[in-house]
Amino acid sequence: MKLRIHGNSIRLRLNRREVAQFAGTGQIAETVEFGPDQQLRYGLESSPDAARVEARFSGADIMIVLPANAAREWGETERVAVQGDQALGTGKSLAILVEKEFRRLHGATLDPELYPNPLEARTG
Repeated sequence: MKLRIHGNSIRLRLNRREVAQFAGTGQIAETVEFGPDQQLRYGLESSPDAARVEARFSGADIMIVLPANAAREWGETERVAVQGDQALGTGKSLAILVEKEFRRLHGATLDPELYPNPLEARTG
C-alpha cells in the first residue's frame, strides 16, 4: 500500500493482494519506522458507522475510513477508486482518494500484484 500526501490531499494506492485482504477483513495497515519507538502507522478501514469517506489522524496514526457499502463495492468490483472531501471547519477541505494501483505502461513494474493497466491493450 502506498501513501501519498500532498498539500491538503491524501491518497492510498493498493495492489490486488492488499485489496483482497481489505475486502476480506475490512482493514489493512502499514507502518513506517523512523527509529526505536518512532513509527507512523497508516491504513484503510471499513465502517458501517461511516456516512462518508473520511480521514482520521491521531497520534502517529493516519486512517482512511470508508463507508461499509462503498468499501464492499470497491473491493469486490472493477471500481477503480473511492474519493471524498472532508471539511476541516476552517473553510478548507482535505481531498481523499483510495484507488487500485495499475501497472505502469513504461518502465519496469516491480510489483506483480498490480492491476493490469486498462490502457495496455491500446499500447501493445
